[in-house]
Amino acid sequence: MALISVGIPTYNRATTLRRAAGSVLAQTHRELELVISDNASSDDTEAVCRELCVRDGRVRYLRAPANRGPTANFNRLIDEARGEFAMLLSDDDWLEPDYLERCLETLESERSASLVAGRACYIDEQNQERRGALVAIGASTPGARVLEYLRAEDTDGLFYGLMRATTLRAAAPIRNSIGNDWLLVAGIVAQGTATTIPDTAIMRELGGTSANVKKVVTTLGLPRVQALLPHAVIAWLLFAQILWRGEAFRLIPAMRRGVLASRAAFAVLDWRSDAWHATAPTMAAIGRRRGGAPLWRAYLRLTARLGATHDQLPD
Repeated sequence: MALISVGIPTYNRATTLRRAAGSVLAQTHRELELVISDNASSDDTEAVCRELCVRDGRVRYLRAPANRGPTANFNRLIDEARGEFAMLLSDDDWLEPDYLERCLETLESERSASLVAGRACYIDEQNQERRGALVAIGASTPGARVLEYLRAEDTDGLFYGLMRATTLRAAAPIRNSIGNDWLLVAGIVAQGTATTIPDTAIMRELGGTSANVKKVVTTLGLPRVQALLPHAVIAWLLFAQILWRGEAFRLIPAMRRGVLASRAAFAVLDWRSDAWHATAPTMAAIGRRRGGAPLWRAYLRLTARLGATHDQLPD
């Protein structure tokens, strides 16, 4: 039976970590290791992890001497995976009991597959559930798969799919940048097809680090200007990742890689969204001033008419 490594990065989330770890250890696929990388938590996380290690020999606990940030924490887990297969799991998400078994069955039966994920189910603060879309990235060439992935909707669940550890390492390291999940998954689908299967699920809590662009930028310690033009930043990072940074793309001939880098960058550009992110904080501040509310409402009506989404309102 194949060994699967599941890596959970964590920081000061002892309660949700216990749930996430429990869902891994309860998997019907028993041949696994659970690796928890702790960014020097100051709550009860260390005690929870040491208790898990005592109760189940499949748990490995890694504790950093200082908080190095989430990106370094993820990358440490990728380096530490000992299994033939691997996946990452957020410390506030959890898996249905047959998640690893079902994903592994599909991954081993489909020779072209590089990644298989269960369906993502999103839980909001009111405990309401929204089921994510079923995604199939199945084009026959690496470039076509990358573009298919970038143009698809509701694909963030793929980041927490199962893959061969060699596939994950070829797409790594994860960059400390906004859109770093897009960069990683693009490198994974460059190596093979990716799909979500309907008969098992990963449960994902909304409202964590990725709740909005500003929170991502703050958590990763990035320049604040990146929150103003997020799609333009991601477009540039994708261009660089495909053209010269990413190991997973180096098998593509240089000329084709250059064309793919340009097409991928244009695929993620969204000038209406970037215009919204760039102007909304100022307009919201004006709206909070005395007499500014009508101007703010007019701004919302205008941007909605122009096609900007208002899912990430400024604080």
